[in-house]
Amino acid sequence: MKNIHKIVITILASLMSLTAFAQETEVGIKGGMNVAMLGKTGYTARVGYHFGPTIEFVTTPFFSIQTELIYSLQGASVDPTQRIFLNYHYLNIPLLAKMYFYEDAFFELGIQYGYLVKAVEKNDLYKEDKTNQVNRSDFAIAIGIGYLLNERFLFNLRYNLGVTNTNSQNVAYEFRYTNRVMQISVGYVF
Repeated sequence: MKNIHKIVITILASLMSLTAFAQETEVGIKGGMNVAMLGKTGYTARVGYHFGPTIEFVTTPFFSIQTELIYSLQGASVDPTQRIFLNYHYLNIPLLAKMYFYEDAFFELGIQYGYLVKAVEKNDLYKEDKTNQVNRSDFAIAIGIGYLLNERFLFNLRYNLGVTNTNSQNVAYEFRYTNRVMQISVGYVF
């Protein structure tokens, strides 16, 4: 738990120092669909959602730093025929470098820290809490593209490649349970 506090304090301190270099700050909100998997586990993809606020620190007309606080439903489909799903509920904090390459089109690259709120295995008949079997902290590399229409409407496609094994068991398994999430987002900048 102490490590989580250190990470959050480091991110907040970094963001405060970024505001000194920013020419302007833009706040927005976004949400959309996730297509999530857990590495090469044999499970199939599951559809989820994400939403939350964004803040962008514009340093030049071509470069900015963006962070978000995103609630994200991830996980996998264990057995689609029986509708059994692993639902991982995360609070994700990405820190992204955004490079504008053509008018309002951009490329983004960065890292993401995720905190597991809860993990549940469920189908239509039962629900089992799996939170204690999943690592609370998750790290990922984020890469994406997007477009800002009329400087207000955001369209974004992002892939988050998890680097942390979400399985908290201390046993060597054949598969690493790493989050892999494709996000399709729409948003609005105020």
